[in-house]
Amino acid sequence: MSVLRRILVGDQNRVLLIRKGRFADILEPGQYWIFGTGVETATFNVNELVFENAWSGYVVKEQPELAARMFTTVETGDMQVALVFHDGKLARILGPGKRALYWKASIEITSQVIDVTSAPEVPQALVAAVQRLAQSLIVYATVEEGKTGLLSIDGRFVRALGAGVYAFWNVGISPRVELVDLRQQTVEIPGQEILTRDKVSIRVNVWAEFQVVDAVQAKQSVKDYAEHLYRALQLAVRQTLGRRTLEEILAEKVDIDEKVAAEVREEMARFGVRVGAIALKDVILPGEMREILNQVVTAEKQAQANLIRRREETAATRSLLNTAKLMEDNPLLVRLKELETLEKVAEKVGKITVNGGFDTLLSDLVRLRER
Repeated sequence: MSVLRRILVGDQNRVLLIRKGRFADILEPGQYWIFGTGVETATFNVNELVFENAWSGYVVKEQPELAARMFTTVETGDMQVALVFHDGKLARILGPGKRALYWKASIEITSQVIDVTSAPEVPQALVAAVQRLAQSLIVYATVEEGKTGLLSIDGRFVRALGAGVYAFWNVGISPRVELVDLRQQTVEIPGQEILTRDKVSIRVNVWAEFQVVDAVQAKQSVKDYAEHLYRALQLAVRQTLGRRTLEEILAEKVDIDEKVAAEVREEMARFGVRVGAIALKDVILPGEMREILNQVVTAEKQAQANLIRRREETAATRSLLNTAKLMEDNPLLVRLKELETLEKVAEKVGKITVNGGFDTLLSDLVRLRER
């Protein structure tokens, strides 16, 4: 017995019609009379935009004309993502291998399919929106001022990035950004053990200025340019100080040999690194050697002091000898010296008692009595 069934479809609805387990149609707004048994229906609100149903794949493949009339189809391959816009505004991002059917209704649906292998970078204008909608599909990189970013995809270098914020698709590919500092830097080698030519073990601290001038060359030519510079400086120190004695190092204030330093600069220039000043900061001696040197310095200073003292004594004796010779030949000078001596004595006493007259003052006993 046939059954007559009326179906009403509103303006904001669509009805999926299934007859005896087989797809029949998608009903648009209006009134329909359906005859027969085994009829199933499913009502959809087009304001929900996406048609999600087990029959969606069938409609796309087996009913292409119906699908083109009823839906805007957005589909991505294994290496693609799709930007879906609602009335011109980015609203959804489909990852690889996805399909979405959008009802053709009051909202205009447009899409942009991107092949991530040929366009791995997210357009700058869409970075904020993409981060909001599909953060798991992208990776971010921030390159600060004074640095550069080296972009590689699947282990292959692509290009250098200037200062700024970047986003890359993280689907089907593996983007990676390595930061390289382009500013002036210093490297220090503390406590480097060196054996001098006279077999004395010392420790020195070395520092050098350097700057990366070609980040790509620096990263591709050597595994770690900073570590390579560290080793080159170690070798330069050994070549310089190992050929000198401890006395030469301390007396001449030896620095890195210019020829050796030039070799270091030339070697690092091949790796895109410019090396500036290279210098020894400190020379540290073992404890026993410091004590010995302190004793040597003390002895030298004492010898210098003794020499100066002997020179002064000799000069004073020579002066007395010269004065005595002058006084021997000039009695008047002897008298003046006597008066000078008396004047000095008189300044220091309050009363002088002289026995035997003034003439015996300097030849006999002089008695000083304090007041």
